[in-house]
Amino acid sequence: MPNHKRVALGPVAVIYNVDRNWPKHDQDNVERLIAIMLKGLRALDVDVKAIEIQDTLDPLNALNPDETLIFNWCEGFVGIPWSDFLVAKELEARGFIYTGASSRTLRRTVNKEVIKKMLFEAGVSTPPGRALHYEQAKDWHVFPAMVKPAGQHCSFGVSRASVVESSAELVRQIRRLEKEFGGKALVEPFINGREFHVGVWGNRKPKTLPLTELDYSRYTDIHDRLYTFESKFNPQSEGWTGIGWVCPAPIEPELMQEIQHVAIMAYRAIRCRDYARMDIRLWNGTPMVLDVNPNADLDPESVIPAAAKTLGYSYGEVAHRILEFAALRLRNKLATRDRRLRKTTTSE
Repeated sequence: MPNHKRVALGPVAVIYNVDRNWPKHDQDNVERLIAIMLKGLRALDVDVKAIEIQDTLDPLNALNPDETLIFNWCEGFVGIPWSDFLVAKELEARGFIYTGASSRTLRRTVNKEVIKKMLFEAGVSTPPGRALHYEQAKDWHVFPAMVKPAGQHCSFGVSRASVVESSAELVRQIRRLEKEFGGKALVEPFINGREFHVGVWGNRKPKTLPLTELDYSRYTDIHDRLYTFESKFNPQSEGWTGIGWVCPAPIEPELMQEIQHVAIMAYRAIRCRDYARMDIRLWNGTPMVLDVNPNADLDPESVIPAAAKTLGYSYGEVAHRILEFAALRLRNKLATRDRRLRKTTTSE
């Protein structure tokens, strides 16, 4: 592990979920990723096992929260959309220390309007935006604009049609999103600038990983110059192969430092923990945070593992490093309890 002395870990349980209603290839992919993580951690002599979660954390009943560290790779309870925060909340109630963001942070990040407000209040540069119903679209006058559901993750609802160039298109797109997802749509100016995805990890002194740039150079139509849901998840889509990924990004040192600074500010403002990914675009040369992704994707080809790989980290070492950040909380929890117990004993 480059420039880092690996810290020994106790028992680890990787929790994950598979919805049996998912397409077969999605279920197989989850099992593939779990196998990769287990293999990587076991190669580093970690005592680790995987536990599948469905609609309850009862499979953890036999584990001791003072001994077992949880790698939280759950997207939520089966049948409850965007319930990752409920899994984290239940882990907290059971006394487990786990990787990634707290239940409070995970709950907040479902609401893009709340995240936008938190970024503004912390002084983080982010495009001005509003959460609107279609009746309010007449109040928006900046085009082209970007329209996405205010209450969704993972680019749900983001397509070529998300970039609108008139009030009429804006109304149609908001109505389309309201019908499909319910709730408001977040409307922002569309930024047709360079895009970077920035992995950040750590807690007290978070650090950025090498920047990844999304290369849209083959596209001239602004509707194609964004990372849509199809581009992320459909290997048959144009964006899957057409959008390039460059890491480390070819970037001037001064601009790189600006982007790193903004990414860490956003990480702290949203109270991310252990690891996260910031999506950033340049607006007239200024880095603007588009989205904050706590508990970001950890597929070996995704931003954080791929960026760490350029520094010499294996996949297992990436998972180990994330666990180390969480393990410090477990040690602090036990040390605090011991101090309180000694204090109580002494006072008696």
